[in-house]
Amino acid sequence: MRADLHTHSTASDGTDLPQDLPRLAKQAGLDAFALTDHDTTAGLAPAAAAAAKLGITFVPGIELSIDADPFAEDSPLAIEKEDQQAAGSVHLLGYHVRSDSEALTIIETKLRRARETRNPQIIDKLAELGVRIDYQDVLKLAQAGSDDNPDEHAVGRPHIAQLMVQRNYVKSIHEAFARYLGPGAAAYVPRELPTADKAIAAIHAAGGVAVLAHPVHLGLRPADLEHTIARLADLGLDGIETQHPDHETADTRKLTALADRFDLITTGGSDYHGSRKAIALGSVVASEDALQRLEDAAAAYT
Repeated sequence: MRADLHTHSTASDGTDLPQDLPRLAKQAGLDAFALTDHDTTAGLAPAAAAAAKLGITFVPGIELSIDADPFAEDSPLAIEKEDQQAAGSVHLLGYHVRSDSEALTIIETKLRRARETRNPQIIDKLAELGVRIDYQDVLKLAQAGSDDNPDEHAVGRPHIAQLMVQRNYVKSIHEAFARYLGPGAAAYVPRELPTADKAIAAIHAAGGVAVLAHPVHLGLRPADLEHTIARLADLGLDGIETQHPDHETADTRKLTALADRFDLITTGGSDYHGSRKAIALGSVVASEDALQRLEDAAAAYT
């Protein structure tokens, strides 16, 4: 089966409605896909209903942002709080999660509130730099064309970046992050995130399987990456995303070897965001046995 296990919808920072993704997935020649919106499960119900009608296998998921600091005192990612803006992003994919899980809802709520506090601070910093964006316009963009509860949307930097492109402050979303919104950039504002152990525990409590997303984004040397994966495995990590558009062949090979070493599931996907990124749905797929291994692993947490 061809399965793309990393996609996003309008419930976070994608441009396609959750209920449209099953049709798009079938058109892309996929047999299965997972919806893994950032810090929200708001799109899972409409995506699941549409997938059932079309007969395509659907894996309910989420992508949680987690703190880069407290894996362990000796971790390469254990940095001082005041230096957080120099840290790489750390994301966990949760597969087969239940959206009604209290533990996961608590995490989602905290992350949403952190975004709600952070986003206006970014807008203020941008204004000081001569980039004038109205936050109400950011909210309208994030909610455009969606019937979801607006209070459940994961509104964030990609929406701000898109408005910056539309207003001709930058030429691309990449430039917006590089110059203004990314870690260490002029308008970057860190936010409080859940620790790895709490995020993994919440995914497990929701009946889900915890997978480290796009490990190359951590920007770690091979020895440091191995150390970090070992620590996450100690905390209950179930898998590694080895197939990703940003992974070179050598990256995939090394990550697969680490997954074998620590007995972790390997997954993969396109990280599809619709028109917001130039990556086609189904352009990267998981290994042949990924779906079954995820299902088997999830059974242990139900």
